[in-house]
Amino acid sequence: MSTNKVEPYDHEMEATPPPWVHPRDIRDMFSYRLALLTRINDRQAHNMLVSTYRITLGEWRTLAVVQYLGKPSLRAVARATQQDEGQLSRYVAGLIKRGLLTKTVSSEDRRSIDLMLTDEARKLYDEVMMVAWELNREMFVDLSEDEQRQLVQLLDKLFRSITRL
Repeated sequence: MSTNKVEPYDHEMEATPPPWVHPRDIRDMFSYRLALLTRINDRQAHNMLVSTYRITLGEWRTLAVVQYLGKPSLRAVARATQQDEGQLSRYVAGLIKRGLLTKTVSSEDRRSIDLMLTDEARKLYDEVMMVAWELNREMFVDLSEDEQRQLVQLLDKLFRSITRL
């Protein structure tokens, strides 16, 4: 028998069991917890970006990736972000319309376009990057310096492991 009762988000979930312990339900899965943490973080970042800078999280990440890749193609940005090219194309179109990105025909492949930040976008990038860095630092406030170092190293290790699959 199914009930339509929706449990509220429990800020005090029990500790995540180790991966060798059979989960009671999906909340015990590390990947679920990691995805939940990401969604909560993304929602907070999105709300701050929209209210303060009038830019969505997806648009911000697109600008940031274009910045670090230099003059990438849309496909290169999609590969770097593991994002759907259709959604990314909508972000790019909006950013071009708002004067934050420019596109030029690629000198390497005339069928492709290169993306570049405008001067206005570079200023926005610098400002938002400082805020994003501060928000990221705040996530670690309850961890000691040693725990922070361990967490980052372990996440890097997990990332290498999952990308080998």
